[in-house]
Amino acid sequence: MAHPKNWINRVVYFSINYNRTPAGDIPLYSVAVDTPQHVGYNASGNMGSMTFIWGTNLRLIVLASIVLMLLEVTTLGNDLQAFSEARAIWVVRSEATSPEKIRNVVAYAKKNNFNVLIVQVRGRGDAFYKSNYEPRSEALQDQPPDFDPLQMYIDECHKAGIQIHAWLNTHYVWGSSDLPKSPDHIVNKHPDWLMRTKEDTVTLAPTKHTEGAYTCPSNPQVKEHIRNCFLDVVRNYDVDGINFDFVRYPNRNYCYCNTCLSQFKQWMDKELSPDQIEALSSSPERLAYVNAFPQKWDDFRRKQITELVGQIYRRAHAIKPGIVVSADVFPSYDDAYNNRFQDWKLWMKMGILDLLCPMIYTPDFDEWTKEAKDAVDSANGRHVYLGIGAWQVDIEGSKRRIEKARELGAQGVSFFAYHSISKDGTDDEYMAKLKETVYQTPAEVPAMDWLKSEGNQ
Repeated sequence: MAHPKNWINRVVYFSINYNRTPAGDIPLYSVAVDTPQHVGYNASGNMGSMTFIWGTNLRLIVLASIVLMLLEVTTLGNDLQAFSEARAIWVVRSEATSPEKIRNVVAYAKKNNFNVLIVQVRGRGDAFYKSNYEPRSEALQDQPPDFDPLQMYIDECHKAGIQIHAWLNTHYVWGSSDLPKSPDHIVNKHPDWLMRTKEDTVTLAPTKHTEGAYTCPSNPQVKEHIRNCFLDVVRNYDVDGINFDFVRYPNRNYCYCNTCLSQFKQWMDKELSPDQIEALSSSPERLAYVNAFPQKWDDFRRKQITELVGQIYRRAHAIKPGIVVSADVFPSYDDAYNNRFQDWKLWMKMGILDLLCPMIYTPDFDEWTKEAKDAVDSANGRHVYLGIGAWQVDIEGSKRRIEKARELGAQGVSFFAYHSISKDGTDDEYMAKLKETVYQTPAEVPAMDWLKSEGNQ
């Protein structure tokens, strides 16, 4: 464009309007420069949206670009933080027992600017959906047979623009001394699938050291059944993600069932000489191999959990490209690795999780920060939603955790649980206070770039 001579050295008039765009998209800017004589300059590019109206000196166009760049640098981080952040809630199965409860949960989430619900649909070896492998939950006995809690959550969440992740308890299948009513329940139909202690006993009811009955992670039939349960959901429901919980052993005293001991023997025999095998096999001790190779025994147990996570991850993505696979894990890696045999750092390195949800429920902020940082530092390019134990963390404590999560570079947080922050749907105070400060505007769930090639993100 040609510029007239009288365009030089005139008084400058300008205004700046910066219009933020939702994070997740690359913002665009446009620049318009006009003199009082309507001689203009226009430019466009990435990062931001603004208009300059001013006059005269050509050098000011260069200055405009500098100002624009400075504004981009200083506002981009806040812009993305404000508009791209996961705000999740774990929703336990008690909130899936009626249409009214489901609508209330989704309305609450929408009202308070949440964008992800992680809804429990396999609680204790039962189903809050139409399962091809497990009995319908006893908690749904007062509802008509066609009531499908998971499908209703999907419908309501997607109408509200909220992601829905199906949360399945993996190995934990019962927590009462009373047996399940359904003859098809695992505890009744396959008691041989249950974990056993070192003393060769089965635990059904909660104790000081465990929640109840777990299935044996090394049992091939158990592995197949759990894979079927997860993939049944992936095939038949339009969920945005699937979520592992209790994908672990309860503690070091499990599992010592005959299947585990036999599987471990087969695993170890590949490394032993014939003389070693003969000596161990002839021992009258039931735990001869375990006592002889305690570190290998721990490795064997970790291997069972890792293999299951990897198998389900790969098959879920093959069935539904772009689905998010996540796991709720013990936040202390030392505890998870040595006592639960839950090697979540390895899972992140292997790329067999898209999302890590460390259950950092401690009320101690310094401890929370330490464990949060360890999780974020171990993400290996995948996403992390940091858990908050809302039942024992006050409003100010949650606000501090959200701010710290942003500072650490986590993609968001997840509250445990809906019934805690809403007092079972009767009180809006907790989130109303957070909404006034840290959740003032809606946010987009951060995109997972590695899933884009699969076609769903």
